[in-house]
Amino acid sequence: MKSSRALFVLLAGVAAAAAVALNLLLLGSASAGNDPVGQLRPRTSGTASTSTPPPAAPAWTVRPTTGQTVERDGADD
Repeated sequence: MKSSRALFVLLAGVAAAAAVALNLLLLGSASAGNDPVGQLRPRTSGTASTSTPPPAAPAWTVRPTTGQTVERDGADD
């Protein structure tokens, strides 16, 4: 009975250690120096032409209002 409990504890420890190691590996690759976040620049290549208008929005799209915005004590927050 004690050996099965020890085996369970050992397997749980190995699983926890593997999870920690995998998280460290993923965090290390996520913080690589070539990450484009914070280095945003306009694209210099591509076939997008400035003369073509953007596609029309669907009919159900709510367009932003123009003009002065009225703050009512943060009612829309």
